[in-house]
Amino acid sequence: MTDDASPTAPVGSLAHTGADTSPWLLGGAALLVAGGTAAVIAARRRARTDSEETPAEN
Repeated sequence: MTDDASPTAPVGSLAHTGADTSPWLLGGAALLVAGGTAAVIAARRRARTDSEETPAEN
């Protein structure tokens, strides 16, 4: 008599976990962070340049 109660694992395949999208997600997140950093730097430079061009009111 064979023991049919114990399941056997399928041969040659692993569970699909979605880990193949991780590099794309990390790349997209890095681009968003870089874009946000560039926007903050540009805004600070613009604010500093604008304040230097206008004479101070005494």
